[in-house]
Amino acid sequence: MIEFKKFTDFPRGTLYDILADAYSYDKRNRQIWEENWKETDDFFYDNPEIADKYSLVTCLDGEPIGFVTWDPRHRPDYVEIGHNGIREQYKRRGYGHLQLEEALRRIRAYEGLKRIIVCTNSNLIAPRNYESVGFVLYDRKPNETKSAYTGDYLYYEIVL
Repeated sequence: MIEFKKFTDFPRGTLYDILADAYSYDKRNRQIWEENWKETDDFFYDNPEIADKYSLVTCLDGEPIGFVTWDPRHRPDYVEIGHNGIREQYKRRGYGHLQLEEALRRIRAYEGLKRIIVCTNSNLIAPRNYESVGFVLYDRKPNETKSAYTGDYLYYEIVL
């Protein structure tokens, strides 16, 4: 059974562990992003009031298999989806779609919100997931960083 729980229901390191697993298909991901994953994990566990209000952990039979975060600081203009990941063994089973739908349901509840935005990369599976819940591509920029193998930057939005 799928449930959506709070970050504070899980020990420090859970977010990092899920991200490391979700991106384990290419060892370059860990080399490039590991520090960011640790900082993100620390931020959310050091700020539990933010973690529990602007994120959710997706659980299957009580086990955390994914999570999504969002940044509400630019309301009412927009809310931006942040990290959004599912453990590798649970990908392509619809859990990422359910996770994103639940996050969008919560975000849409913000009064007067105009848009929900997200940035991802063209060589990942994420663009299909975002498009499947109503995001529309509005910009594309070349990725000339050390993560260029992940493809161009894709900017999506849902206009409310």
